[in-house]
Amino acid sequence: MLAGCVGPAALSLSPPRASGPSADIVDAALEPTAATAVTEGTPPAAVEPSATAPLREWRTGEGVAGVDVSRYQRSVDWPGLVASGHAFAFVKATEGTNHRSPTHDEQRDGAREAGILQGAYHYARPGQSSGTLQARFFHANGGAWAPDGLTLPGALDLEAAEEGDTCHGLTPAEMTAWVRAFSDEYRRLSGRVPVIYTKAELWDECTGADTSFGDHPLWLYDHGNAPGDLPAGWDRPTLWQRAVENHLDRNVFFGTGEQLISWVSAPVR
Repeated sequence: MLAGCVGPAALSLSPPRASGPSADIVDAALEPTAATAVTEGTPPAAVEPSATAPLREWRTGEGVAGVDVSRYQRSVDWPGLVASGHAFAFVKATEGTNHRSPTHDEQRDGAREAGILQGAYHYARPGQSSGTLQARFFHANGGAWAPDGLTLPGALDLEAAEEGDTCHGLTPAEMTAWVRAFSDEYRRLSGRVPVIYTKAELWDECTGADTSFGDHPLWLYDHGNAPGDLPAGWDRPTLWQRAVENHLDRNVFFGTGEQLISWVSAPVR
């Protein structure tokens, strides 16, 4: 994810049918010719007919394509992304407790108008304020989840500090407690645990390889031809940020189109 700018939840529920702007992408996600190509020009994988079908073998890198964006992408061709098989987008909403992305609303609205499932992410500043306060700020400024079939659960973007100590000056125990505080408050406010965006090396170093977050959806940062090592506590990612192409972070949801819709629409946890 863009600095200063980035176990799976149950996917076995029956997906609701959407209406309005997102209906097209819902229909597309259920077709075997759309929403499953990892890159433009790559033949799409077949979509299983049921949301209860087994999740894809994530090591293959196959699944539903998506992107994440921030103020560094001032102009996004949302209809073009739909046409090339992208079904979801995470949009940066907040950072710390005092920065709201100036492009969040426009990007959120653009994604939704094109029929793309949309959610928000929060760029963590663990050295600045508590996880509880940052979760509240995020939830109040674009990060709220709603059971509307359109909104991805909010994501916590945990990256190395840009200056000084990699782990934002926190010990492993303090970092683990910070993430737990963010998660607990976000869940209290929204009814969903947050997605956690991180990479194996950072997580293991900064949390001391804590294994207690395996029930949170993992958004794995690992640019390469295939997903690499997982952070401690997870046995598979739900999402994978695989590369930057044409100035956009490219992501994969490891499941079918129906499973993506089910995950987005999951009830309060």
